[in-house]
Amino acid sequence: MAAYASVLAVLSGSDGDAAVLDAAARLAGADGRMRVLAVRSDPVRVLPVVGEAGAAAAAELVAVLEEQSRQRVARARAGFEAWRGRSGPTAADLDEVEGHPAETAATVARNADIVVVARPRNEDEPMAASLVEACLFGSGRPLLVVPPSPAAVFGASIAVFWDGSRTAARALGDALPLLRAARSVLVLTSGSLEEEVPSGEAVAQRLKAQGIAASARAAGQGDDGPALAAAAQEGGSDLIVMDGYGHSRIREMILGGVTRHMLSSAKVPILMAH
Repeated sequence: MAAYASVLAVLSGSDGDAAVLDAAARLAGADGRMRVLAVRSDPVRVLPVVGEAGAAAAAELVAVLEEQSRQRVARARAGFEAWRGRSGPTAADLDEVEGHPAETAATVARNADIVVVARPRNEDEPMAASLVEACLFGSGRPLLVVPPSPAAVFGASIAVFWDGSRTAARALGDALPLLRAARSVLVLTSGSLEEEVPSGEAVAQRLKAQGIAASARAAGQGDDGPALAAAAQEGGSDLIVMDGYGHSRIREMILGGVTRHMLSSAKVPILMAH
């Protein structure tokens, strides 16, 4: 049975695309629908408006962007065909659309149960980071962020980062199909929660009531991403569930400390929601 009935894999033409496809296929299983997307850049959507004086320079930049986009989508297409050749028969096809590489992907993702993207790396910046941010904050759907070389199978042992926030509750709910199938679930908290906020132990008890093998423990103090990551690793977790904290300031996404740390260093897939 599929963990999610409709899964969108967004390719960026990077080395991480193969891991994205593997993870998306894992989520869709044999019964789910897997859609694969690559976005060609529309220069009108990407470039700022320029006056007549800058028209010549803008025309040159358009040509550069179009060539870069062509090469990126060609890499995505080649990577998809290579993956399909290795994976055997699949109903998934690659959809190529034109638009903004990040914003268009987030819009398309609104009609999926979950969206899968590659974890940003330095050489992928800034496009990969903007893709994660756009899908996290703009799609309204849960986001699975996949490292370049994840384990072939994930979801047997899951760590949940719990801070009692609305977004953490949303991530927990979005992850339920995976939590129910997991061998073990570890609810991790960092620092003290406000008195009226459900504790990590209370969350674990609710999950147990649903037949999920859950436990809870504290790790670190305050906004302590490294301590949470270390506790998840010590617990043998192969998937992390957490809220994607942040806000927008003049279209620039400002991510919370734990979110930034995990996106820059996590060795396992992260399921995030906002």
